Amino acid sequence: MAKKEYDKTLTRLIHILTKLSENERPTTKELADEFDVGVRTIQNDFKKTLSYYPIERDKENRYSFQNGFSLNRAFLDSDEMIVLNLALSQFDDINNMDSIKDRIYKKIVTKSFFNPYYIKQENLEDIDTESPLIEELKANIEQNEILRVKLPTKTTEIEPYKIVNFDGFWYLFAKDLSDEKTKTFKLSELKDIKKIYKKHTTPIKKVESILDKTNSAFYEEGNSFEVVIKVYSEAAIYFKNRDFLQSQKIIKEYEDGSLEVSFEVSHDEDIDNIIKSWLPHVEILEPKRFRDKLTNELEEYLKKVKAK
Repeated sequence: MAKKEYDKTLTRLIHILTKLSENERPTTKELADEFDVGVRTIQNDFKKTLSYYPIERDKENRYSFQNGFSLNRAFLDSDEMIVLNLALSQFDDINNMDSIKDRIYKKIVTKSFFNPYYIKQENLEDIDTESPLIEELKANIEQNEILRVKLPTKTTEIEPYKIVNFDGFWYLFAKDLSDEKTKTFKLSELKDIKKIYKKHTTPIKKVESILDKTNSAFYEEGNSFEVVIKVYSEAAIYFKNRDFLQSQKIIKEYEDGSLEVSFEVSHDEDIDNIIKSWLPHVEILEPKRFRDKLTNELEEYLKKVKAK
């Protein structure tokens, strides 16, 4: 790596880590604009160079350190901290500066130091935030513009609200004006997007309130229902210590340590995988339809296994 390029890369990495340490939560686009590089370069910084740091990306494509992590865990000595806070290019004539830079670079771009954190990142569907589609959608959302889009099954008009991510896949969260229901539309399936030069008046706070309670890409407005499960004592501590969905509520505690827990969901898939992951330590109590559905799935699975 040429010296000038080396310094630019090191400076960029230092500034990125500093921003994360100061809870600035930058996006790849913001960082690319600031450092005058492509979005792909910033994405590679996170995916490769900085991948061993406990960095997470939220549904708004903003990066931050995992709770509890600080740059102090990088084991930087005093000389290195000076370099982190000053422009590197100003110290080329100082004795031993190249070796100090080299030590910093190795700590940033290699896995040579001990890191007590292991964070398994969610695999996100690749999305080009600078693509014409995304740029146009962002403008449409900001301007409250109604769109006509072609879907796999129909052409309809929508009110676009937010670009969201569920289980690693990107969707447009919008209201389908053909049935007046807010739902998700897979970004990769949207075709022939056109403005119809009308605007909606749906308040953004209402949209964000809905998203706060949305648990999966299967959300569809008007389909809310309650699921009640029994959590046996051996798993109860986990449901006490963590809300697996935002709507989770403990409605009863039994003397044997087991719990009754309720969830408000809009689709079976919102909670299906959670329940299956805790079998046989949980039991569906309500609704009966959902209980019977899971029972039938398990019976069918056992039939196939026993038939082999």
